[in-house]
Amino acid sequence: MTNPNSKIPFINLKTSLLSTCIIGLVACGGGGGSGGGGKSSTPASSSAASVAPSSSSAASSIAPDEGMTMLKTDGTKWVKASGNPIHLKGTNLGNWLVQEFWMMGQGGNGVHDQCTLEAKLTERFGYDEKERLIKLFRDNWIKERDWDQLKAFGFNVVRLPILWNVIEDEKNPRTLRADAWHYLDWTIAEAKKRGIYVILDLHGALGGQTPNDHTGCSGQNKYWTNTEYQDRTKWLWEQIATRYKDEPAVAAYDPLNEPWGSTAEDMAVRVTELYETIRKIDSKHIVMLPSHYGNIEVYGDPVAKNMTNVAFELHPYPGLFGDRPNDTHFDIHRDWLKCGQTGTGGVCDWNTKLTALKTPMLMGEFQPWQSAGLELGGKIARATYDIYASYNWASTSWAYKLVSVAGGQGKGTWGMVTNEINTSLDTGVGLITKASTWDCNNWDSSFANACAKKATTITAGGTGDKTYYLVVKTGANGGANPDVTFDSISLKNTTTNEELLANGNFGASGGWSELTISGALNFNYNSVDASKAPTGSDGAVMHITRPDGVTGEINGALYQQITLKGGQTYNFSGVFKGNGSVNTWAEIYLIEDAPVAGKDVVDNAGKVDFTTAPISEIEALFKSYGEVGYDVNAGLAKWLVTSEHNDVFDYPARPTNVNLVQTGNSVALTWAAVTGNGITYNVYRATSAGAKGTLVAEGLTTTSFNDSGLNEDETYYYSVAAKNSIAEGYTSTPANTQLLFVAVPAKIEAEKFTAMSGIQTEASGDTGGGTNVGHFETGDFIEFKIKAETAGNYTIDYRLASQTGSTGFDVLIDDVVVDTMDLAATGGWQTYITKTGKSFAMTAGNHTLRFRSIGKEWNINWFEIKKQ
Repeated sequence: MTNPNSKIPFINLKTSLLSTCIIGLVACGGGGGSGGGGKSSTPASSSAASVAPSSSSAASSIAPDEGMTMLKTDGTKWVKASGNPIHLKGTNLGNWLVQEFWMMGQGGNGVHDQCTLEAKLTERFGYDEKERLIKLFRDNWIKERDWDQLKAFGFNVVRLPILWNVIEDEKNPRTLRADAWHYLDWTIAEAKKRGIYVILDLHGALGGQTPNDHTGCSGQNKYWTNTEYQDRTKWLWEQIATRYKDEPAVAAYDPLNEPWGSTAEDMAVRVTELYETIRKIDSKHIVMLPSHYGNIEVYGDPVAKNMTNVAFELHPYPGLFGDRPNDTHFDIHRDWLKCGQTGTGGVCDWNTKLTALKTPMLMGEFQPWQSAGLELGGKIARATYDIYASYNWASTSWAYKLVSVAGGQGKGTWGMVTNEINTSLDTGVGLITKASTWDCNNWDSSFANACAKKATTITAGGTGDKTYYLVVKTGANGGANPDVTFDSISLKNTTTNEELLANGNFGASGGWSELTISGALNFNYNSVDASKAPTGSDGAVMHITRPDGVTGEINGALYQQITLKGGQTYNFSGVFKGNGSVNTWAEIYLIEDAPVAGKDVVDNAGKVDFTTAPISEIEALFKSYGEVGYDVNAGLAKWLVTSEHNDVFDYPARPTNVNLVQTGNSVALTWAAVTGNGITYNVYRATSAGAKGTLVAEGLTTTSFNDSGLNEDETYYYSVAAKNSIAEGYTSTPANTQLLFVAVPAKIEAEKFTAMSGIQTEASGDTGGGTNVGHFETGDFIEFKIKAETAGNYTIDYRLASQTGSTGFDVLIDDVVVDTMDLAATGGWQTYITKTGKSFAMTAGNHTLRFRSIGKEWNINWFEIKKQ
């Protein structure tokens, strides 16, 4: 996994599954043992998390008379030596043996991954001291209390991310470190005591298999072009296979995590080489075949290729990386887990693929609870594990532990456990409000209701006047376009009502200074686009976007100096809006040090600056990771082990027999009643066939609805959903008013299709934002009704994007192929280019235009039909 503030795109694996299967999450084994080379420590303090797993009527995943045996595959199942299926359920021990700084609440001033940390520590203190400090960190990040907590969650497997130089001596190629096996052996020993299996995951290969920071060294991606690095990676797996070939507690080898830095074909070649390297030594252990952004087809049929004991691996993160910005957490995960409205998408689609290939699956990373709230997050997490198990898939979430400066769980964070809330911070100093596309896609709120951090009253510490800086910071990952607006920013003394901020209502640049941290941003102080204005704004607003031609991650801010009086309190308020941004953050800080160009202001919010901090401060930080009290996600602690019925997906059926009668600008809608207790109905109206649309009637107790005042030059799509006390069910098949043909030549937004199969819409990162269509699989299509004003020759300009490149799609007019368009990698899922197709003849009159996918992994934002 990589930083949510610099994320790889979500492999959106379409939408959702059969009835939830309640399968016990129970692990066996004893306690005891010592920490990861450090002192033992006490179990987590949360009483909810410390209870033993529930002994529900469902059987334990590990049969009591069989113990831990070598695992193998049998068709689509993971099985034990006896052939009995085992449902592996657990998590990843991220940030331990390969650091990802967002998980440890640190980083800045050029230190942002393990490589830059080790380089800086070596530069300042020497190699031996660097080694001692890294060992101190590792001895504290995971300790005995963590293994007890993993057992309390009911887990029976962990995936262990490893950096290559944990094993190989970086100064002496093809030489084992003196302590090469210390952490792996300790992990296996502690896991075995508790009946927990271990998946050994090469998370960061030598040279890096992607440019992301989870490889240990961001920005490299050299593994694919350096044969020395490839050969040393083979050597590394020879050492691992030799040591653990007879170890039953090792569930599987994961030879290369997320190897997405090259093509799918390159990935298949290198992973197959590593499989063959392992097989020369170890014929017993399961070997993972990772997907390439969801592509497993590139391997072909493992059975036909005589690949034995292999399983595919997928990392699905529904909704977390900018797709489906207008949908709820519940809807997104229901679609994925319950197979969507068609009953064939989501996990059902994957089950069909795996059944045909007779190969098991590891859901190696997933995150269903983040920002969902503790109760809903716990229920969805339990349903996720159970539904994966119902298909006999192994599953390991990302990730077990996360530490931040502020601490606490909030509405649920990436960590199943986090550090306790840090009460030592001065009230109001540091981050004071935040929203991001990972916390709440397409937000529009006041600061007081911000989804990631709500603004509260600020109390100035000490006595007398003190200078602070209020910093409004926004940025986005490479390939993503921020589209954020702010307005009505105010900081007032609660006693005197004195306003401290200048020009918080914008309209001009006065009062604000601009700060470039990385890349560049456009600051429009006088935006009057009403569609971008946050709810509660007044007049002109501040609009922040990516400048044309600026690539990569961008991060910048506006700030102004203020003076607070010690001991007095201040009300902070304002509004902001995400406008469909993708992979974007919006944060406001109150800091004591003046902002400096090129330096991220988060460095001032309670973090350790590794470039200047004394060694004692760094030691204290690393030790604190093993000593700090935990805030355990209470929803996970309960729902992962309880035998209580999980009602999260007990929603009513879809309404059927929806009938629409149009009379001029009015419609009359009727539908069949849905059975169930306390059923009411919601009606939605959209102007696009693929959209749920606007709620136009809510809580109806009858099975009819009338609508009027419609535009007769627009096609409307009506759908009905039934609702009970648990949740709203899926909407019905839409019924539409008269289909209108778009006169061409014209530019047509891709989401305005009149029919489709298999696709999804999502927030677009293209210029102008809006919505694009994506997640195409072979055979998927979108269809449009067009009317050619005159006969003649036409061409189409297509606005397209692809992270990986694609074999593209056919273009059909009335079922006849008139164009075929492929696409090389454009640099990102939301990095768009315009391609012009070949000329074709079209007669005057009405036609059906269809884009039919040949391959997969391409997005379309719009197209323009031109007459030659």
